[in-house]
Amino acid sequence: MKKRILTTCIAILTVFVAVFVLAACSSAANYEIKESSLKDGGKSAAELVKEICEQHPERTMGTGEDYEFLQYISGEMASYGYPAAQFDTEGGEGEDGGGQGTAELSIFAASSATVIVQDFKFKNYYTNSSENGYNLVYRIPAATESDREVLLLASYDNCAGLEVSSTDLTGGQTTVGVVGGQGAYSNATGVAALLRLAYELAGEKLPYNLTIAFVDCAENAWDGANELIGSLEIDKKNFICLNFNKLGMGDHTYIYSDENAQAYNDYFYAVAGKTDGGKVFKDIPLNKQIAEVRFVDAQKTEYSHFAMYGDNLMFNIHGLAVASFVSFNWESFENPFYTEVAGFENILGSSADTYDNLIERLGGEGKGEEVLAERLDAVVLCAAAAVSEENADTLFGAVAASDPAASGNYADASGTWSLIVKIVIIVALVAAAVWLTVKFRSALAKKQTEKLDKLRNEAANGGPAPKAEDIFSMGGDDFKESDNDKRDGGNNGSGDGSGDIFEGF
Repeated sequence: MKKRILTTCIAILTVFVAVFVLAACSSAANYEIKESSLKDGGKSAAELVKEICEQHPERTMGTGEDYEFLQYISGEMASYGYPAAQFDTEGGEGEDGGGQGTAELSIFAASSATVIVQDFKFKNYYTNSSENGYNLVYRIPAATESDREVLLLASYDNCAGLEVSSTDLTGGQTTVGVVGGQGAYSNATGVAALLRLAYELAGEKLPYNLTIAFVDCAENAWDGANELIGSLEIDKKNFICLNFNKLGMGDHTYIYSDENAQAYNDYFYAVAGKTDGGKVFKDIPLNKQIAEVRFVDAQKTEYSHFAMYGDNLMFNIHGLAVASFVSFNWESFENPFYTEVAGFENILGSSADTYDNLIERLGGEGKGEEVLAERLDAVVLCAAAAVSEENADTLFGAVAASDPAASGNYADASGTWSLIVKIVIIVALVAAAVWLTVKFRSALAKKQTEKLDKLRNEAANGGPAPKAEDIFSMGGDDFKESDNDKRDGGNNGSGDGSGDIFEGF
């Protein structure tokens, strides 16, 4: 009887595990990915992170430092062979700041590549004023005419120069201070990864139109990304964005696309499996941590999680395909909303977001730098392989097989997974109850065995022999049935209470 119960429980659990595995496993194995490798030369992404933090620790929107940092990015891109942007020597402040708006500033004759400094107005929620934001956008046409579009994106602004207030709840005193820090994790790492990826793609004859954009105001409401989307002519069926956001320091690196399953997300994980082999990238958990918070009014769901917390949210809102490379620890529940590195306090948006702290969390000097390089190189290699000429048809085939326009039906997606999780929990509780029952019955049987042994010993020492009806009444109905079978089959029907009747206890 016990074996039947246990077998049934194992079968039920196996079915549910199989369902989860099938749900979690993508069709990644169906994608044929051609291998790739990083080019020699140039600054590594890890070296660029250190350089950005040391030379431009403050890249805060609305301060003019964001505009100045774009000149650093332009210089790096020009060294790779991309066109050089022109900048207003006034520093980008005031009504006339931001270069020449959306006008074409420079043409790279060899490839007809163009670059613009896109300026726009945004409402700064920290200062409650209207200010200028700046995007730096490169456009590289396809080698042959194509309607396919790839956008590579990273936000570059940080919180370092923001003035924020904090209140002492015990004393009721409010203080105002500058955040500080260097924005190493957010988002020098993403900018560095994108710069190195631009180096990898420089001079390549790509079968699609490529846009590389460094956008402002991610620390506000992702205004730069939203402005960029509004300026692009996009065929949703032939468009994909790769977003690089908060990389390197988190315990694991994920590729997040949407709450609803998308084939192109499977494609990127297939590439990651080919290029990384599971060392850096990790699958997104099915039971996502969620917070009941809405980041922007346009968001179509009442909940959020950390992987949504980036410029990629704007693409989800507009129903556009986006794959966001992001690192943190999705499995940890140390923090109610998210955990960056298990066992450490989060540093995002604080004065602790520095290069030195980033390296310390990765193992300290030497080791930390090695780990950072490995993780960022894995991201760059995965992205470079994913958008390479050799894999472009596979990439856009995956985009065509997806439905990013369904992005935003997050409540339904959340409800489905919640139901599955609840079912699994119920099955686990039932299995636990059955297991406890079996254990209880085993303990009861042991106790009955001890009592029967006592009766036999008493009978052997001249006491009254135990009656059969007393013996079979001890174990309940199941005991009667199973052991009557044993008595009849193993005792030749003698019914004297000896032999096989005591087996199995």
